[in-house]
Amino acid sequence: MSREGVKIEHEKKLSALQSQEYKGGDDSKLDKTKTSITRLQSLIIVTSEAVFTTSSAILRLRDTDLVPQLVELCHGVSNHRKCRLMYMWKSMHEYHEIQNNIVQQVRGLISQTERGESTSEVHRQVTRDLESAVSLWHSSFCRIIKFQREFISSLHAWFKLSLVPLSNEDEKKQRSDSFALCEEWKLSLERVPDTVASEAIKSFVNVVHVISIKQGEEVKMKKRTESAGKELEKKASSLRSIERKYYQAYSTVGIGPGPEALDARDPLSEKKSELAACQRQVEDEVMRHVKAVEVTRAMTLNNLQTGLPNVFQALTSFSSLFTDSLHTVCSRSYSIN
Repeated sequence: MSREGVKIEHEKKLSALQSQEYKGGDDSKLDKTKTSITRLQSLIIVTSEAVFTTSSAILRLRDTDLVPQLVELCHGVSNHRKCRLMYMWKSMHEYHEIQNNIVQQVRGLISQTERGESTSEVHRQVTRDLESAVSLWHSSFCRIIKFQREFISSLHAWFKLSLVPLSNEDEKKQRSDSFALCEEWKLSLERVPDTVASEAIKSFVNVVHVISIKQGEEVKMKKRTESAGKELEKKASSLRSIERKYYQAYSTVGIGPGPEALDARDPLSEKKSELAACQRQVEDEVMRHVKAVEVTRAMTLNNLQTGLPNVFQALTSFSSLFTDSLHTVCSRSYSIN
């Protein structure tokens, strides 16, 4: 039976004893009830001591094992720097700051006058890979923020449950300091706004997706151009074959119609008209494809030049705020050490 259950049973027996004494019940029943009450009182003492011993052990384990690990997780005092959140976010801020400077410099190095190559399947695959990588980046960023907040929030809730009164004032002070660290940590993570950074990465995913779609349209146009070119070559080859047969027939008899008659009754004129129309169609397709290549290149450069700086600016700002928040938490942890 639990301690609370024993207390409830004890209250019931006390109430029953009072009722029996008021009604003047049988002495044997009164003695039996008093014996039960005495036994329950002893059990309450035993269970209370067990609870106190268990609670004290949990608090000692918390203060001697858990709290130092939290301090180490936050900023650490050992050489295992990569295990520290402060080191991770500070490094992330430095890397994003470098990346932001690089993309700003690259913007001025790209020549807008350079003619772009036609999009190949290799280009398309690289773009799809980039979209997948940035999409994974976005989900990973959201998960790490979510998991860190949930971890500290759960820890904070557990700390509140462990705040039981102890007689030792030093333990009370230590318990208060460790809870203050956890509470400061929880509030710090909640105050840091991550929406701007998250949306910046998500927006860049959409930017790369638009580039991928435009590349797909260009590739389809290229295939139409190649198909029209093959059709033109097929018609030209067919016309040349008919022309050889036609003029060979006149060469055999040795006499052919005059130039004027030949123009009036030329059986190849329809084929030549078809070939000319096909030639114009090919030229139109080629021009459309050239224009599509220019549009794809211009849009790709513009989207990357505007999208990448936005991403790294947002992440540089966010990681800076996150690092500052952890610095505040670390300052709080010094009172524990």
